[in-house]
Amino acid sequence: MRALLRFIGFILLTGGFVAFVIDGARGIANSQFVSTSLATTLEAALPSLFPHFLPWMSAHLPETAQRLVTGSILTLPTSAVGAILGILLLWLGRRPADPFLFKPLR
Repeated sequence: MRALLRFIGFILLTGGFVAFVIDGARGIANSQFVSTSLATTLEAALPSLFPHFLPWMSAHLPETAQRLVTGSILTLPTSAVGAILGILLLWLGRRPADPFLFKPLR
């Protein structure tokens, strides 16, 4: 299970880095840094599923959660979301700490 968490964490961290590089290259070309929002990325990556997400969310989630998702999470930069989720999954998939604080002398 830890290996799967680390693998998905590396994929998300790499995706966040790639999104940052793409945004940076676009910013250099336009002389102004503009980050790509998560909604734009999901709409481009999942063109058949993402349009059904918002109606599904309005039918199944309370209004507070809908405002949180549409007003905050979907407007975040894709690079930041990928990096944060990747680091979180890498942290969750790390090796557990040694239960003994002191190693026995031999």
